[in-house]
Amino acid sequence: MPSIILLAAVLYPVYLIASTLIGLYRNIKRARQSGIAYVVVPVYYLNRFWLITHRLYLPLLAKLPQKWTWWVDFCLPDFNYSYSIEIFQRVGSDTFLIVSPGGIMMHTADPGAIHQITTRRNDFPKPTAIYRSVDIYGKNVVSTEGAMWRQHRKATSPPFTEKNNHLVWAESIELANAMLASWTGPDGQGTKTVDRVMDDTMRLSLYVISRAGFGRKLQWPSEDAKADIDVNYVDESKIQNQRHDRDRGHSMSYTYAIHCLLDNILFQFLLPRWLMERLPFKTVQKANEAYVEWGNYMKEAVASKRDTLQEGEESKDQMDILSQLVKNQMNEKSKDPPLTDSEVLGNMFVLILAGHETAANSIHFSLLYLALNPQTQRAVQKDLDRIFQSRPPSEWDYDRDLPSLFGGMIGAVLAEELRLVPPVIGIPKSTWGVGDQPITLDGRQCTVPGGIYISLDTSNVHRNPKYWPTNKPTLPGGKPVHPIANLDNDLEEFRPERWLLDGEGEAQTTATADENKEMPNEALTSDGLGVNESSDTSDRFYKPPKGAYVPFSDGYRACLGRRFAQVEVLAVLAVLLQNYSVELAVDRWANNEEVIEMDEDARVELWQKAAERARDLMLHGLSVIISLQMRKGTVPLRFVPRGKEIFPDDVDQRWKDKHPDLCRKPEPIPNWRCWGWTKV
Repeated sequence: MPSIILLAAVLYPVYLIASTLIGLYRNIKRARQSGIAYVVVPVYYLNRFWLITHRLYLPLLAKLPQKWTWWVDFCLPDFNYSYSIEIFQRVGSDTFLIVSPGGIMMHTADPGAIHQITTRRNDFPKPTAIYRSVDIYGKNVVSTEGAMWRQHRKATSPPFTEKNNHLVWAESIELANAMLASWTGPDGQGTKTVDRVMDDTMRLSLYVISRAGFGRKLQWPSEDAKADIDVNYVDESKIQNQRHDRDRGHSMSYTYAIHCLLDNILFQFLLPRWLMERLPFKTVQKANEAYVEWGNYMKEAVASKRDTLQEGEESKDQMDILSQLVKNQMNEKSKDPPLTDSEVLGNMFVLILAGHETAANSIHFSLLYLALNPQTQRAVQKDLDRIFQSRPPSEWDYDRDLPSLFGGMIGAVLAEELRLVPPVIGIPKSTWGVGDQPITLDGRQCTVPGGIYISLDTSNVHRNPKYWPTNKPTLPGGKPVHPIANLDNDLEEFRPERWLLDGEGEAQTTATADENKEMPNEALTSDGLGVNESSDTSDRFYKPPKGAYVPFSDGYRACLGRRFAQVEVLAVLAVLLQNYSVELAVDRWANNEEVIEMDEDARVELWQKAAERARDLMLHGLSVIISLQMRKGTVPLRFVPRGKEIFPDDVDQRWKDKHPDLCRKPEPIPNWRCWGWTKV
């Protein structure tokens, strides 16, 4: 018996090595036959063990020569975002395969390839296996494919209409006013620093989709709102377990339940429910409590809505998402099978998850970019003055004013923010379950191997100089925005003016016939799936090649709530910037009294310190769990009345003029990599 065990111990490693080498050989052979550029690496990126443990190895790998560890660059989560378009230029192709013993992956930053893949949905299906984690409440429109997806799409698409967008507009304006009041302080003079802007934009977006999506009206909490703090659970967020929106019989408020659920979403994805219920760790217990609490809130909402519909009561809330989901269940005449109770909850979860994170991120990053670019902010405010003519938000009109915002400077700000920080950095596709697929790349006929994962790299195609007009880089802070990518152009920089056809940063100053038409050029397919085929941006903006700008994906699997999010973001930004300017807070380096005593040169130096920190967080502090967010720190901001700004509009240029010795040429930093690299 011992000899058998010894033999097995010897043969098993031999078997593993042999199967690994055979798998690698077969995959290399398939890659060669495809006609697509490829790189060979030892690790399959989607290997769960590697994904969980790779950070343990990076310190050791960083000590080895780079010629031995070059492959790590292609095996890290978010690597395509970290290296920008340079990783494609390194390979020498806008589409390439990553070949490993465990499988093949394809990455593309080619608009033509992206357009082909998104329009051939049967040839390149969504890899639903990787979305099983979002089924924590039930199957949904995100995690399904084929006939089941059509069923979910038909059930969820009806409420995403212009009629509902009017409600989004009104709710966004009301909540933006409340959020702004909490930021500017009781005297409105902007002496208050907002440390965690993202928490508030998340709250606002959650409240908007709760009202317009689920018929639940939530009020912005007052400064003295009572909250129950769990001293055993560390949570730095401003969103706490406040009593004012906690329903009877619940241990968590509605807002706090979804916050805790999303804040601990990895536990929900990785751990089975039975294990979460039994683990003694406080964080896991809090995550499980949030799962139960938010699920109960949604079950109660469904039951209440069903009772309302059965009683025949009609109201403007009948246009919301929840009403449509419940109506789908109650429609006995429909040819399509109704959604189950768990599928209703599953769709409510993914719609609120995707819906409020996308809009909240865009508001947050737009404000941050505008604080870093005061001159662009002044152009935005000038355009707002033109549009509203000093009318307060209470007098704004959806049909009259939204098209002007969509096609003006603030619409360009949103378009540019989504270009630089798309909701997801890679749109998942695959050839899982299908055979080899033909594709045209740069005029050549190639073959995408069957059974592989495909990433349509949005952040890379959005920065690909082959498909975007470019200018010389302005070098904010006297250096390139990215250490190695797009050093000779401005595609890494925030420049909304690139979207304006006149190129001068000035929006049209007179209304046109097009400006007053119903926004925004809705063009829905006629197959009952509610697929919006209209443009992501205004008809008056620069039009990138098809497939070069896909912040909301494209084709049949494009984002359901695209217009919902755009309406919300534009309305909120307009409210915030009509009478206030957003500036970087400098509390780390000086207090209010010290800043007031400073001359302009000293303020310029102070601003550059805050700007340098903000730019560093934008480069190194963003990562993806559900969406691309700043996760390694925060950038404090202040909102000051217009005309009372602390820093000059050309603050960055003044600093560069004063410190030419600190400005460097747009040259790559030698040996830079997004992991294991330290400044020399």
